[in-house]
Amino acid sequence: MNFHRLKSTVLLCLLLLPVQEVIAQDSIPSLSANPRRPDTFWRRVRVGGNLGFQFGSVTGITISPEACVRTVDQLYVGLRIIYQYYNIKNQFIDGETGDWIGYESSVYGGGIYLRYYLGSLFDGFLANIFAHVEYEYLTYNRPFVEDPYGKIIDPYSRITFSRGKMNIEFNSIFIGGGYRQPIGNRVAMEFLLLFNLNDSYNSPYSNPIFRLGVGVGL
Repeated sequence: MNFHRLKSTVLLCLLLLPVQEVIAQDSIPSLSANPRRPDTFWRRVRVGGNLGFQFGSVTGITISPEACVRTVDQLYVGLRIIYQYYNIKNQFIDGETGDWIGYESSVYGGGIYLRYYLGSLFDGFLANIFAHVEYEYLTYNRPFVEDPYGKIIDPYSRITFSRGKMNIEFNSIFIGGGYRQPIGNRVAMEFLLLFNLNDSYNSPYSNPIFRLGVGVGL
């Protein structure tokens, strides 16, 4: 065999060896890499809610589980179920005796909301900020009915009442936003600041409204 020809053959083999090694490596899947899970419907679902307490002249407990699903981009559609218990010590004054009158009530309802995270627009801190719009329906009973000749007075509104049972239905429209703070792989705390556009006498809220909740991805 011609020496120069043999030398050229050996050199060509040496040049092709790294290429063959790269091809072989690319054809073998990495055992250490975590395969990406498919983006199924349940992977886009989050569950969670918030639990609130209030003590003082008004004692309140709020339990509100919720679930939401990512629809388009970073837009989530969610549903909330709401239960609230209130014990109000000094709400009315007995116009005949001058004594303060309180009452307690359970509030039931639910809400539907849209929430958009800015992760598709920004990176870092701003990616966890979100805008929030919500409709909420609540119903509760009050042991007093409005009566222009009643002897029970609300000193804050000067509306007069008499004893009875009044069912109150209330609709709220909330706008605002919040911040999502991840605390695990698929767990996050969420802080919301909202304003009720229907802030009237029968509303159980006073603006602004703060919420603290937790969300868990499935």
